[in-house]
Amino acid sequence: MITQEQAEYLLKLPKYIIEGENILELKDYSPSFPIEERIYLISKDDDAYSFFIEIQQSRKNQIKLTLHFQEDDTNIGLLRVDYNGRHKNPESGNSALPNIFKSYIGMWIEESHIHYFVEGYNPLIWAIPLNRDETYPAKRFAGVNDFADVLKTFCNKINIETNLIINVQTKLL
Repeated sequence: MITQEQAEYLLKLPKYIIEGENILELKDYSPSFPIEERIYLISKDDDAYSFFIEIQQSRKNQIKLTLHFQEDDTNIGLLRVDYNGRHKNPESGNSALPNIFKSYIGMWIEESHIHYFVEGYNPLIWAIPLNRDETYPAKRFAGVNDFADVLKTFCNKINIETNLIINVQTKLL
C-alpha cells in the first residue's frame, strides 16, 4: 500500500504517452465507439513508475463512461471518473478521512462521480459527485460529442504532458 503523500506525488508527476519504446510529445488519437482502450504512460522525471489510463464505455448505455488511472507495477488505482454511473461509499470512515468524503459516508451516489485514493482504504473506494468537485471541470458526458473535453480534462488532472489531438467521428443516420 502507498501513503496519501505518495499518491499525490504520482498524480502530480508529469507523464507522457508511450507506444512501444517511444515517448510521445504529440498523439493523434481517433477512438472507435464504444471505447475500450488502455493508454500507457511514463514519467521522464521519475522512471521508477509506469502508469496507464483505462477508458471503458458501456455497449448498452453509451453515455456510461469510465476513465481510470493507475500505477502499473503496483496495480494501485489513483483516480477514476465514472460518468452516468452509481457507487456506494463505505459505511464508516476513520479519523484520517478527508472532510470532502464525510457527508457521503455509506451513501449511494446516483450520478457522475469521481474516485480518489484515500490512505487506509482499498484504492478508489471513496467517491464524491462530480458536481461537488471544484477541481474537475468536465461535469457531464452525454455522448461522443463530449468525449474530447472529458478526456482532456482527465489528462490534465493526472498531469499528462503529451499534446493530445482527439478526433471524434460521429455517424450520420
